[in-house]
Amino acid sequence: MWEWASSRPQRCLKFGTDSIAWAETERNWRGQRRHTCVMSPLTDGMIKPSPTEENVQDPSALANRIRALTNPASVHQAVGGSVHANFPQRIVLLLPDTAVRTTILHLEKLPVRREECEALIRWRLGQEQLFPLSGAKVLSQVFHNRSGGKGAAYAAYTVLTVAVQESVLKQYESLCESVGLIPLEVGVTSLRIFDLWRKASSGSHWQSRDCLWVNVSDRALTTMICQHGRLLFYRCKLLGGETTEVPVKPDMLNKIVEECWASLEICQQQHPSVVVTESVICADGDISVFQELMEAELRLSVEQFGWESVETLGRVVAGSDRGTTSLAAMAGVL
Repeated sequence: MWEWASSRPQRCLKFGTDSIAWAETERNWRGQRRHTCVMSPLTDGMIKPSPTEENVQDPSALANRIRALTNPASVHQAVGGSVHANFPQRIVLLLPDTAVRTTILHLEKLPVRREECEALIRWRLGQEQLFPLSGAKVLSQVFHNRSGGKGAAYAAYTVLTVAVQESVLKQYESLCESVGLIPLEVGVTSLRIFDLWRKASSGSHWQSRDCLWVNVSDRALTTMICQHGRLLFYRCKLLGGETTEVPVKPDMLNKIVEECWASLEICQQQHPSVVVTESVICADGDISVFQELMEAELRLSVEQFGWESVETLGRVVAGSDRGTTSLAAMAGVL
């Protein structure tokens, strides 16, 4: 079997509201990782993330941006020789958080048979009435809680679900295929960055504490709450305007802090045992003012997750972009 067809993708294309990013990772002859990331800004409205409507208004124009970013004229090295530009490249495709509907379910029982389990999860999502499931693809990941506690926070199973309309997913996949990229995996931005954070943390203190995790990107705010290493709560909120960086305008900063407080409040109502005292922020720019507000208003300690953590997992090539969009792309291949 061809090596390229059997190995995990080592390239990722991340779509965002204001930019797209391309990441590649490879190992040298010593087995050491080497990472490269590049980013291309987009004109306003080129991508409009939506879970129900078309996201790309001008596929041809966006395809040209992708070609320029991924540099298809280059020659990519593979085991046993070179793979030329016209050879399809397997990739991880990352969608904006607001292009899908992500939900966390807490269930006491799950059927053993896969088909019955999927049917139950889909039925529960329908009961929540958060997303039209007609024509939607639903993916899920089940976590078994072995702590033995009682109540919603200790439900036997925690199920992370992602629902995406087939028409939305098809538009992104077709766009990639038109430029010679074959999406082998499809992921969601914040969930991939969250996984990268957990990996870079090397199973440290977050596994024994309750933590608020915040991502500000693609003109949206995504908040997650962990309890002893288990993802317990997820919420995504559109912010509007240009929020590619943590804004310096007091009204937007206050809005973000208020939404973080709302997430904590909702989670506390659903899971009274959660006591959050720490937060992790993933965002571009200087977060010092944001940090002061979080510490003063919400009484949370704050740390920023960024490229310093990625560098512990391998060398980043000089000249690589180090924004949040590129960090997400890097998360797709690490």
